Amino acid sequence: MDRSTVGRHAKRLVVWIVVALLVVVALAVIYAGTPYHGTPESIAAAEDDPRVSVDRSSGGYVLQPADRQPEAAVVFYPGGRVHPDAYVGSLAPLAREANVTVVIPRMPLNLAVVDYGLAEAGVADHAADRAMADRPEISEWYVGGHSLGGAMACRYVATGAEVEGVLLYASYCDIDLSDRDIAAVSVTGDADGVLDREADDRNRGNLPPSTRVAELAGVNHTQFGTYRGHDEPSGTSYETAHSRLNGVVVPWLRSQTALHPT
Repeated sequence: MDRSTVGRHAKRLVVWIVVALLVVVALAVIYAGTPYHGTPESIAAAEDDPRVSVDRSSGGYVLQPADRQPEAAVVFYPGGRVHPDAYVGSLAPLAREANVTVVIPRMPLNLAVVDYGLAEAGVADHAADRAMADRPEISEWYVGGHSLGGAMACRYVATGAEVEGVLLYASYCDIDLSDRDIAAVSVTGDADGVLDREADDRNRGNLPPSTRVAELAGVNHTQFGTYRGHDEPSGTSYETAHSRLNGVVVPWLRSQTALHPT
């Protein structure tokens, strides 16, 4: 085989490799760009609740008490490939009963890790930073998230962000926050078929010693939101799961905001 023939084969190989890579990237983008959504009923229930103001936009959702302007807020990062609307129903009680604003931003490619990576590369601001900049009237901020979103919320806090606390839903911190002067709550479900239990146990020491830890009976991974698809049904209704979840988080959040009067 002469050199020209070898050269042609090499060029064809390079072309095929590039094509294959482009196909893989395209499929990955399509996969990430088709998120799990909350049920229409769960979203409508929050929107029809006269005690909660629900604002939706292309950038996500903002939930607030309907009759007052809170001085504390939570930025909540969705789980991987989960749309912000999947958390409207499960987070509405934080606005209604804990008197906080809840910002649920939509992530680029529906992945909080992409938001974090772009921010750390200097391409864009962190989602939490954008939420805070948009609401200068809020004096007390918390960040949190579900699954991958919770892990990225921890990484955001590790950048030195000034927040009062972290909320982890079916998630864990894989970066050390144990010496940070912040409050934390970590809630898991004993029917969760997605959470890496060994990693959760291994990383528990990364949270502050005062962290409120709770495991909810009969709650799976998706029941921290109102979507379906990540794991098997738990046998518990979403209404019951959310009642158990907010039975932990609402009192915790109330107690924390009470420590920071303005």
